[in-house]
Amino acid sequence: MTSRKFTSALSSTVLAVLLSSTAASAGFFSSFSQPRQIPANAQFQDGTWTGSPVRQYYGYVQVQAHVKNGKIASIDILRSPTDRRTSRYINSKALPMLEREIVMAQNTNVSYISGATLTSQAFLNSANDALLKSLK
Repeated sequence: MTSRKFTSALSSTVLAVLLSSTAASAGFFSSFSQPRQIPANAQFQDGTWTGSPVRQYYGYVQVQAHVKNGKIASIDILRSPTDRRTSRYINSKALPMLEREIVMAQNTNVSYISGATLTSQAFLNSANDALLKSLK
């Protein structure tokens, strides 16, 4: 291997290590516990069910699930990060999409929104908690 190729490879490796350690120490890689999954054929009790607040890097996310006739009718966002312009923008796009996906799927087994991974994780964990409370 020539000296130039070796230096380039070494520089790339050092940069990757520095980026990953910086991101990890800044709290970008948050570990969320995996919630108990809701069975595919779950029967929900009618009512309004509030999920626990879930902390993500930029603040808390908390939702409330409304169940009518045994089906998830809607999801309300009670709490989400609003102190940064970027958070408000991401939440204005991602949270309504997550709401629709849960209502369509009748479950919290939906995909994260690209660009809103931490918000998606927190939202789905809170929604899952609310819906677990409503199981018959």
